[in-house]
Amino acid sequence: MSSNTLSIEDFKGALGSWASGVTVVTTELDGLVYGITVSSFSSLSVDPVLVLVSLADSNQLPGMIRRSERFAVSILAAGQEPVSKYFATSGREPAPAFAPEISTERWLTGCPLIPGAIAQLDCELHEALPGGDHTIVIGRVVGARYDPERAPLVYFRRAYRSLAGV
Repeated sequence: MSSNTLSIEDFKGALGSWASGVTVVTTELDGLVYGITVSSFSSLSVDPVLVLVSLADSNQLPGMIRRSERFAVSILAAGQEPVSKYFATSGREPAPAFAPEISTERWLTGCPLIPGAIAQLDCELHEALPGGDHTIVIGRVVGARYDPERAPLVYFRRAYRSLAGV
């Protein structure tokens, strides 16, 4: 490959080589819940306490978060592949509840959080910024908890993986 050219396949392959945790980002708006599986999640700041997620503009979630001004992040634990796959399924619509096999809990913001996740963050919208064909959603964390005994669900080169030694 020439150093001057970039193919989308090479770009996706290169980014797929970055092992990441798996999160589910959810919100609630007017009695309807919605969420998606997201790997583009990061801490941003500790003063103030901020996190960011990058969400495709083609998805309903960025608009719902803008209107509700709140969202939650559940960092999935090893063994929660079915939860990740449910939220990665396209074609779902906002509804009064998720599928019966998806249990949730709620904290301060009222957004659904996934029980059994390795960590959970409850967030108020701080800012939403354009980022190409995505919206960069920045949240001010108002609640957080984690389970130090659980191992993370890891995604690497289009497959779920486990960490050695954990």
